[in-house]
Amino acid sequence: MRNPGPSEVFEARSARFELVSAFSGKAADVPSVRQLFSDDGEIYDIRYLNAKDAVAGLPLARDEVCVDLGQGNTPLVRLDKLAKEFGVEALAAKLEFCSPTGSFKDRGSAVLVSAAKEEGVSEFVEDSSGNAGASMAAYAARAGMQSHIFAPSSAAQGKLDQIRVFGAELHLIDGPRQAATDAAMEFAEREGIPYLSHALSPWFAEGVKAMVAEIRDAGFAATDIVAPAGNGALLIGSYAGSTDDNRPRVHCVQSKAVQPLLRAISNENWNASEARPTVASGISVSLPPRAQQAARAVVDSGGTGVAVPDEAMLAWRDRLASEVGIFCEVTSAAAFAGLKELVRTGAIGEDAGVVVVVTGSGLKEPLS
Repeated sequence: MRNPGPSEVFEARSARFELVSAFSGKAADVPSVRQLFSDDGEIYDIRYLNAKDAVAGLPLARDEVCVDLGQGNTPLVRLDKLAKEFGVEALAAKLEFCSPTGSFKDRGSAVLVSAAKEEGVSEFVEDSSGNAGASMAAYAARAGMQSHIFAPSSAAQGKLDQIRVFGAELHLIDGPRQAATDAAMEFAEREGIPYLSHALSPWFAEGVKAMVAEIRDAGFAATDIVAPAGNGALLIGSYAGSTDDNRPRVHCVQSKAVQPLLRAISNENWNASEARPTVASGISVSLPPRAQQAARAVVDSGGTGVAVPDEAMLAWRDRLASEVGIFCEVTSAAAFAGLKELVRTGAIGEDAGVVVVVTGSGLKEPLS
C-alpha cells in the first residue's frame, strides 16, 4: 500500500483537527509536528472539530497509532490498607511504570513519533531529564528514525543508559535542566533537524488521554487523580480525556524546590531563579512551556496543587516498596506525599475514590 505524502496527511488531519495558538486561538496553516510556535511566538494546542474526537480521538491522519510498542492498559492496583490510613473511601495506583520503557511518557511518545512518521520525518531532536528521552529514543528505533537526545549530565545513569541502548545519539549538557533545552533547540536549528520537544508539542499530551478511560473501564469510580508534574502533560491529558459524566478532579504535586505549576494554579508569578535542587529530577522543570494549560486543566477540573519536601518523597519511595511491593522512582513517590497533604487540608474528602499515577520505575535511578 502506498504511503500518503505529507500534503495528503495534512489534508486528512485538517478534516479532524487544527493547530491553534494557545491563547489567541489563531489556527496554523499546516497541522505539522514541525510547527512549534506561531508567528507571534505562542505555542500550539490541538482543537478538534468533533466533540467526540476531543476525548477519544488522536491528532493523526488516521485513528490508529502507527508506531506501537504496546503502551497503555497499565495495571490499576487497589491499595485498601493505604486508603484506610489516608482516610479516603478508595485508593488505587495506576502503574504507569509498567509501560514499555518504564514510564508514562510512552503514551505521549507513541502519538508524537507516529505523527512525525506520518509526515516523513526521519531524524529528530529532543531534550529530557531522562524518562522522555528514553521513551522517544525507543519509539524512534521502532519507527526507523534517528534521534538526538539532549540530557543533563547529572541525569540518572539508568536513564542515560536506556537512551544509549535504543541507538540514540546522546548529548550530555552540564548545568541546570534548562541548559539541555537551550542546547537542543540551538542544535536543531543549526542542523536543520525537526525539534520534537515532548514539552512543547501538543501531540505528546494528547497521548495521555486514554489513561482516564482505562481507569473507568477497570471499574474504579475515580473522583480524584493525583499526579506528580513537571511539564504538566499528565495534568493536561487527564483533563482532556475526561467527559462530563466522568470528570475526576486533577491534582498537581510538585517539589517544594521547584513550583512553577503551583504558582500558575494560584495565579502567582514564578521566577526560574527560585528553583532549588531536588531529588525528584523528573519534576525539576523550572520553565514548563505549558504551565498555563496545565494550570487551567487543574482549575477547570476542580482540583488543586500541593508542594512536598524531598524527605517526604524519599520516605514514601521506601514505604511503597517495602509495604506494598511498588518500587517507583522518587518523582512518583511525590504523589503519595502530596495525597497525604491534600487529605489533611480537606482538598480531598473522606468519600473520595483516588487514583495516584505512579509515573516511573525505581529501577532507573540509584537508591542513594
